[in-house]
Amino acid sequence: MTRTKLLIALCAAPLLATAAPADPGQGYIDSTFTAMDANKDGHVDKTEYARFQQERFSRQADSIDVAFKEMDADKDGKISRKEAAVVPEIAKYFAGLDTDGDGYLSLKEMQQAMVAAQTADAPTR
Repeated sequence: MTRTKLLIALCAAPLLATAAPADPGQGYIDSTFTAMDANKDGHVDKTEYARFQQERFSRQADSIDVAFKEMDADKDGKISRKEAAVVPEIAKYFAGLDTDGDGYLSLKEMQQAMVAAQTADAPTR
């Protein structure tokens, strides 16, 4: 190996080590683990996991609040079927999200749906 090729190989090695994995799913798992491992010891304990989930939940709650305000075009504090149509997934599940059956989605109903989605796969004791 020539000196130039060796130098290039040595410079490229750190870049290759941090390159994204070929499998996007594995990349997601790796980045999530790294985010959870707050003390960077290579392990995720219960405290780190709980903190990560709480922060994740808080960010999602904030995004639900923002999305609700954006969908509430007439600013009456509730989402009609017509207003929900701008978000196909909300429109698709409108009837199920409207837990009180009043024909509108409240912020509380949207938040409850988020909590239900977050806990749907949680193990039961």
